[in-house]
Amino acid sequence: VTKRYGATTAVARVSFRVGDGETFALVGGSGSGKTTTLKMINRLIEPSGGCVRIDGVDTASLDAHVLRRRIGYVFQGIGLFPHLSVARNVAVPLELLGWDRDRIAARVAEVLALVELAPALAGRRPAELSGGQQQRVGVARALAASPGLLLFDEPFGALDAITRDRLQ
Repeated sequence: VTKRYGATTAVARVSFRVGDGETFALVGGSGSGKTTTLKMINRLIEPSGGCVRIDGVDTASLDAHVLRRRIGYVFQGIGLFPHLSVARNVAVPLELLGWDRDRIAARVAEVLALVELAPALAGRRPAELSGGQQQRVGVARALAASPGLLLFDEPFGALDAITRDRLQ
């Protein structure tokens, strides 16, 4: 895929394959196109050229919102909704999928435990959490619907080394 902004090429003919169960990392300096590439995968940004295929399907053939519901994405800037509680932030993708309230509550509790966030934090707003706790909420939200694909854009930057290792 390629992404151009006017005369500037942000991503030039990037091509890679990732198999089921594999972890793949894009490594490069600031401004090298890593975030742009991730955003093209889930169609937050449309490529200027080429195509993205997931399981052999060109993502441009899918409605963007349908595609995004199949992909977990942890934003570099965390991207939590400041007016929602931790639990509601994690529940958003499940609500969009039409899950019932009891199933949502059970899954929210499960993924918050998975990322080592105490149940007492579920009612707090993101501003009441540390940066590392906010990042873990973002990871929990990405994992909530058990997507087949997870995109992480520097998700562990605010975490200490021990917590980062456990979450990975």
